[in-house]
Amino acid sequence: MHNLFSEIWSSLKQNKLRTALTGFAVSWGIFIIVVLLGAGNGLMNALMSNAGDEIRQIIRVYPGSTSKPYKGMKENTRIRFSDKDMAFTEEFSDLIDDVYGTVSFSDTLSLGKETISSYILGVSPEYIKSSNWVKLIAGRFINKLDMDECRRSIVIDNSAATQLLGDDENYTKIIGKDISIGLNSFKVVGIIEADEGNWGHDSFAPYSTVRKMRVEGTWMNNIDIKFHGLETKQQNDDFEKAYKRAMSTFHNADPEDTRTTYIWNMYMDNKEMNKAMRIIRTALWILGILTLLSGIVGVSNIMLITVKERTHEFGIRKALGAKPGSILKLIVVESIVITAFFGYLGMVAGMVADKLMDNTIGAHPMDIGITQLYVFKNIGVGLDVAVEATLLLIVAGTIAGIIPAWKGARVRPIEALREGK
Repeated sequence: MHNLFSEIWSSLKQNKLRTALTGFAVSWGIFIIVVLLGAGNGLMNALMSNAGDEIRQIIRVYPGSTSKPYKGMKENTRIRFSDKDMAFTEEFSDLIDDVYGTVSFSDTLSLGKETISSYILGVSPEYIKSSNWVKLIAGRFINKLDMDECRRSIVIDNSAATQLLGDDENYTKIIGKDISIGLNSFKVVGIIEADEGNWGHDSFAPYSTVRKMRVEGTWMNNIDIKFHGLETKQQNDDFEKAYKRAMSTFHNADPEDTRTTYIWNMYMDNKEMNKAMRIIRTALWILGILTLLSGIVGVSNIMLITVKERTHEFGIRKALGAKPGSILKLIVVESIVITAFFGYLGMVAGMVADKLMDNTIGAHPMDIGITQLYVFKNIGVGLDVAVEATLLLIVAGTIAGIIPAWKGARVRPIEALREGK
């Protein structure tokens, strides 16, 4: 084995430029595939940052306004949701499992001498499951007991907690403390991550508590519908169309007026997103593999040239009794050494590039004016994926070396000796 590698090393040293160029093609191929997959993962992580780990069958319904006059109702009449809409929705279909509402108001939060303004939403415990941009980082969210007993519990963001504590770095100290909202006292039970793109603060309290605090004429922000049995796009479209017609009729608007309610179907959005991500991942692999082929072709070419240059040598070896298998092994192992060594260098360089991108473009959201969005997040690939891609390159490089090796092993001694003259 030592003699084998000595021969390979001697061959590579005699053709430094050619070896270097082939090695660069191999390294570049694996580098590109690791970078592409890393960037693709970063893109998909950014897309999924507001989506949960599972696809939930939830529809969020927002009130709109009429787009046409109908039975005395004027155009552009604003539709308002109330508890009656929740009751109507619950009875709309046997495919509906549960209905949740959201109400809100703005007020000041006070702790001692510190006071801040906040947008306070009265929500159900299920809100955090359907609103995946709400990231709980300490304590708990609103629970069923809070709802059933109309508790004065509140969840605030970490920025608000820091300000209320007087810039104390350990914002979790606020959990369990009572803060004032107007004339009412609420106990802080949890802390969420502040939305970097939000100019204010968001706080969450039990829907039942906030609804009781506000006057009966308080309108709802939206209605969340948890459903089952709607698996296909057609089924979801039919349900949405029927529900919109029913809500328009319920509010004495034209049944064909589609602007009276707006629907956000999280289930279908997540399904479409997952489908798009599978397409992106497949496209990235195809692009990477095509790039990888350039390196493989380079390996095959250098092996063909090597065989051509060493034909005379192979003829002498065979004349002295060398078996075809030994020549075949020599060329194939040389192919494996080139692809393995330079493939490893390309893999390491690709992972370093992914890390650099993650620390730069992946570390900060893009400011689009009204909010901030991540274009890339957690850029990179797992070590297992990088190793698998490198092994794929080595296998492909081995296959690429077999044809030249087979040609070299089959050379006839007399022909090889003539060629060397």
